[in-house]
Amino acid sequence: MAAPNLMTRGNLPVPSMKNTFNTLMTPRIACALLLAASCVAPAHAQESAFAPLLCHLADRLVTADQVALSKWDSGQPVYDPAREAKVIANASSQATAYGLTAADVSDVFTDQIEANKEVQYALLNDWRRTGAAPTAQRQSLPEVIRPKLDELQKSILQALREAATARGQADCPVQVANETGRVAQEKSLDSLHRIALDRATARLCSTR
Repeated sequence: MAAPNLMTRGNLPVPSMKNTFNTLMTPRIACALLLAASCVAPAHAQESAFAPLLCHLADRLVTADQVALSKWDSGQPVYDPAREAKVIANASSQATAYGLTAADVSDVFTDQIEANKEVQYALLNDWRRTGAAPTAQRQSLPEVIRPKLDELQKSILQALREAATARGQADCPVQVANETGRVAQEKSLDSLHRIALDRATARLCSTR
C-alpha cells in the first residue's frame, strides 16, 4: 500500500491538497456540520463529563473548512477582529444564564476562534501553494454557517455548565486529552483538525 501523500509543517504531518479535499468532502464531516447541534456522545463515553463538550467543540471546528472556502472566494482575510469581538461578547453575555462567568466563557470562545483560524490559515495556504481551492459545494456563511455556529454556541455553553465539576478536578487535563483523542478518532479528523481541536481545549480546565 502506498504511503499517504503528506506534507510537513515543522515535525507535524499536514494533509496534502488531495487529503484536504477528501476531508472536506467526507460524508461524516458534512453530516457533522448539518447536525452539530444534536451531537450526542456514544454509550461507551458516558462516564466522561467532557464527552458532549468535546463533541460540540469538534463540530464547531469542522465549520472552519467552509469558512475558509468562503474567504477564498471572497478574498476576505482570516483575521477579522471586529467579528471575533462580536462573537466573544455575545457568548459572554449569556454566561450567567448558564451559571458561568463572563471571563471563563470569553476564554473558552477565544480558544475556539483561534483553533478555527488555525485550520483556515492552513487550508488557505495549501490552496495557494497548489493554485486552487477544492471544487466542493459552498455553504452560505451568513445563511448556513453562522446560524449553525449560533446553535453550537448554546450547546457549548450548556456542556460547559454540565462539566463544571470535572473542569476543576486535578485530573481534568488528562480527562480532556483522552476525550479529545477519542472524539478526533470517532469523527475521523485528520492531523490538522486534531491539532486544532487540542488548541480549542486550552482553557477548559481551571487547574492547568
